[in-house]
Amino acid sequence: MEVTVMPNAASVQKQQGLNQVVINKVQKMIEGKQQSVMGTITRLLEEGKIAQDFIAPIGVNLRNEDRHPVITFQADEQVQMNMPEGNFNLHGNAISQISEKMNIPAKYLRELSAGDSWQKQLCATILNEHSGWTGRTRVLIRAIGTEIRGVLSDSYRRLNSVDILTAFIREAANNGAVVSDAYMNDTKVWCETILPTPVEIPTRKNGTVIIFAGARFSTSDFGNGSVDMRSFLLNGACLNGMVRESVMRQIHLGGRLPDTLALSQRTYELDTKTTVSAVKDLTKGLYSRDTIMQKAIEIQGASEIDVDFDKELKSLVQRGALLKSEGREVEKLLMNNNPDDGITGGATLWKLAQGITAFAREQEPERSRELHEISGQLMNRVRNN
Repeated sequence: MEVTVMPNAASVQKQQGLNQVVINKVQKMIEGKQQSVMGTITRLLEEGKIAQDFIAPIGVNLRNEDRHPVITFQADEQVQMNMPEGNFNLHGNAISQISEKMNIPAKYLRELSAGDSWQKQLCATILNEHSGWTGRTRVLIRAIGTEIRGVLSDSYRRLNSVDILTAFIREAANNGAVVSDAYMNDTKVWCETILPTPVEIPTRKNGTVIIFAGARFSTSDFGNGSVDMRSFLLNGACLNGMVRESVMRQIHLGGRLPDTLALSQRTYELDTKTTVSAVKDLTKGLYSRDTIMQKAIEIQGASEIDVDFDKELKSLVQRGALLKSEGREVEKLLMNNNPDDGITGGATLWKLAQGITAFAREQEPERSRELHEISGQLMNRVRNN
C-alpha cells in the first residue's frame, strides 16, 4: 500500500531506490534477530515443560488460633519458600507479590531479598512474622522448576502461553507478516511481527516517513502484565520501533480456583481456546488495510502538531515516564537532528516520538519496549487536535 504521491517520474524512481535500501536494511535486521526469536520460543517451550502450579494458604487460621502456617520461609543463598511439596527459591517478582498480600513495603523487601546474607535472613524473618499473624489466604503459586516466580490470586486465570503465542505468529504469517523480533525474561514474553513491504507516508513538516506496519503480542504467566496486543510500527530508515494503544488487555482473572488444580483443567483449556480465538481475530484486524491507513494518517497528524521539546521532556520526567538521564539523552538526539535516527524536520509531536524511540534502540530489551509504549502514548494527542 502506498500513501504518497510523487510529482514526477524521476522522483518516483528515486523514492523506489530509497525504499529498496530500506527494505534491505530491515531484511538484514530481521535475519540478525532470528537467533533471539528462536531462543525466545525455545525458552518458552522448555520452561513450559517444568512449570508447576500449586494452590496453598499463606498466613494462619486466626479464628481457630492455628498458629502453624502451611508455608514458611528461610534464607540460604536465596530467600526460600518451604511448602509440603518442597523448598523453592523465591524470584524477585514473587517477593513483591507476597509483600503486597501481607501489606509489607514491596520495594524494601525486594531489596532485602537481593542483598547480603543478613539481609536475606531478615527478609525471611519478616515474611515468617507476617505469615504468623496474617489471616489465611489461598494463593496460586507458579514455579519454574525449583524457582517460584509468581504468587497470585486464587482467581488467577491460567492460560497456555505457548498456544496463544503460536496462534499470533501463525495468524500474522497468514496476513503476509514475518516475525521481526522476540524477547523473553523471567516473567514476561514479547513478540513483534511486521509486513515486509514499506508504507510511504508524506508529512508536511518531517519529510517522507517509511514505515513497516505490524503487530506486537505480549503476555505474562506470573502476574507481570495481561495478555496484550498492539499495533507495531517500525521506521525503516532508522529501525525505531513504536507501539500504539492496546487493542486487547485481557486480565488474568476468572473464577476461584479449586483446591485441586486438576479439577480446573477443563477451564484452563477452554480459557486458552477462547483467548487464542480472540488473538487470531485481533491480529487479522491489526493487519487490515483500514488499520494501516489509520496509523499512516495518525503519523501525518502528529507531524502537524508543534511541540516544545524542553517542556515535553520535563513533563515526561516529572510523570516518571522517563528518568532525568534518559530525558537528557533524548534531548541530545533531538538536537542532533540526524535523519539516520529518524529525526528530521520541524519540532513536532512525531519528531519527539522518534527521539524517544531512537533512544530506545540502545536500551535493554525490556526498557526498550516500555519506551516504545511511551512514544506511542504521545500519538494519542492526534485525535484531540
